[in-house]
Amino acid sequence: MDVFAKDTDGFMARNFDRKISGAISRRLLQTAVTPNQITLSVTLLGVFAGVFMAQPGYWPKLTGALLFLLTSILDGCDGEVARAKNMTSEIGGWLDLWGDNVVHIAVFSGLGMGLYEDTGKQIYSTLGLAAAIGTLLSATIASYQTFRKLEAKRAASASGYAPSDPQSQSSLFTSVAGDASKVRSPWQARLVRWSDALARRDFIYVVVLLALVGHLEWFLWACGFGVWIYAVVLVALLVVSL
Repeated sequence: MDVFAKDTDGFMARNFDRKISGAISRRLLQTAVTPNQITLSVTLLGVFAGVFMAQPGYWPKLTGALLFLLTSILDGCDGEVARAKNMTSEIGGWLDLWGDNVVHIAVFSGLGMGLYEDTGKQIYSTLGLAAAIGTLLSATIASYQTFRKLEAKRAASASGYAPSDPQSQSSLFTSVAGDASKVRSPWQARLVRWSDALARRDFIYVVVLLALVGHLEWFLWACGFGVWIYAVVLVALLVVSL
C-alpha cells in the first residue's frame, strides 16, 4: 500500500491519484515549499477550473473539467508533504477543508453559469446556485463537527487522557463524520459510511467523461440534488451526536 494513501480514499484516489500526487510530493519534499502554500495554490487552480466552466462552449468546459481533475490529484500533496515533514497543523487542516469547498463552489456555480450561457435555460444557473449553497451548508456543518472534535481532543489532552499531538489533531480532518467502526449504533455507523462515500472525489472522473461527450448537464442535475443529500446526512449525524 502507498504510504501516502488514507483509509477514506476512494478507488480512483487510491489507485491513480495517489500514485501521481505521491510522486510529486516526493519532489516537493526536496524544496522549501510548505503544505499551506500547496493548499492555497491548489485552491487557486480549482477556482480557475470554475472560471473555465463558466465560459460558453465545449472546449472551455473540457478545460475546466481537466483542471478540476488536476486539482483533485494535487489536493493530496499538502497532506502528504505535511505528514512526511512532520508539519501537520490545525490551521493546515482548516485550510484544506475550506479550500476543497471553495473549489467545489467555484466549479458547481461556474458550470451552472456556463450551461446557462450555452442554452439560455435558467434552470442550469439555478441548479449551480443550489449546488453551491448546499456545498456551503455542508462545509459549515462539517466545520462545526470538526471544531467539536478538536475541542474534545484538547479537553482530553489537558486532562491527561490523550496525548497533545499535532499529527493526531490533524487526523481529525480526515473524516468529518467520524470512524464507523467506533460507532455502536448500526444505523449511525451506516450514516458515517454514507457520508464518507459521498465525500469521496472519484466522481470527478465522471465529470471529465461527461465533459468529453458534451453532457455536463447530467452531472449538474446529479450534483444539484446530491450535495443536499450529503447535507441531510451530515445534519442527521450532528443531531444524534448532540
